[in-house]
Amino acid sequence: MAKMENESNLQVTFSKRRVGLFKKASELCTLTGSEAAVVVFSPGNKAHSFGHPDVHTVANKLLAPNSSIGDVANQSNHRLGGR
Repeated sequence: MAKMENESNLQVTFSKRRVGLFKKASELCTLTGSEAAVVVFSPGNKAHSFGHPDVHTVANKLLAPNSSIGDVANQSNHRLGGR
């Protein structure tokens, strides 16, 4: 396997694979009732994310595994400026 040199082809391939990856993650969550988050960076260094129920909820559970659900929600609101 070798890195693609053509920037245009690289971006098109990334976009197609990103859509497929997010679709598979969504199917996994639907079929298993699980929560998941996927964050990928494009060749142009732009972040793209998928999360079920959302990326912040999954990330907060990962970062604060011993907190109760209420504590995680409060921490999330505080970190995100009270959203």
